[in-house]
Amino acid sequence: MWRFVKPALWTLGVLATAGLAFWLVLAMNIPYKSAAAPDTTPETTSASTTAPPPSGPTMDTAYVTDVRPGPDDRTVLLHVTLPTCVEVPETKVADGNDRVDVDVRFRRPGGGADCPPAPTDVPVRLRTPIGLRPVFVNTSDSWGQGPGGWRRCDRFLSCTPPADHCDPRWIGHLEARAEAEFSGTTRACDQHWLIHDLQRHSAEPPHRVVYRWAGDTWADFASPKGGGCGEILAAEPKFPTALCKDLAPPA
Repeated sequence: MWRFVKPALWTLGVLATAGLAFWLVLAMNIPYKSAAAPDTTPETTSASTTAPPPSGPTMDTAYVTDVRPGPDDRTVLLHVTLPTCVEVPETKVADGNDRVDVDVRFRRPGGGADCPPAPTDVPVRLRTPIGLRPVFVNTSDSWGQGPGGWRRCDRFLSCTPPADHCDPRWIGHLEARAEAEFSGTTRACDQHWLIHDLQRHSAEPPHRVVYRWAGDTWADFASPKGGGCGEILAAEPKFPTALCKDLAPPA
């Protein structure tokens, strides 16, 4: 039996000795040192900026110089001027009941390629016959059919000018043509003759202009300085005196 007791006592002695040593370490207050993490150098951001990616093709708006009928009543041809090195233009069409909207764009090659411009026709296919509908190109530029064929529409008169030649839209059209900065005053008007005082600039007095109807627009022929009919009749004896006899000078 002694041979079993002896190993047990030896084991207990070892454990007691280890416990005593651990207690002494705690009593001496020896700081515990953990395993230090390896030193690392923080990443630094380079002061230089990343170079931009190479420029690729960009989309430009094509400028339409003319609109013509195509080979059938559902096709119109947009006459544009494009660089010769671009691909076929891209078109988006909205075929409405009272107008047709077309967006025409093209891809310009990247890398600053320089190539000469050349005219070309871009056909636009519609789902219904064009009829008398105007064509609006790139939102604001409008084209319509008139007695002389297709033409660019006026921003005041639109594609269908008013039948009344004294309509305010005709007055706005002639003021824009004269580059007037302010709305003027119409002194007299019938379907063939017009007297209008233009206000071109705020620092200038009104400038009187007399017009005759020239078939499709107002054409000026006199700029009287005074009132009445004298200067007007000197320029055009056929002018009706009823429109000018009571006129005061422009002011």
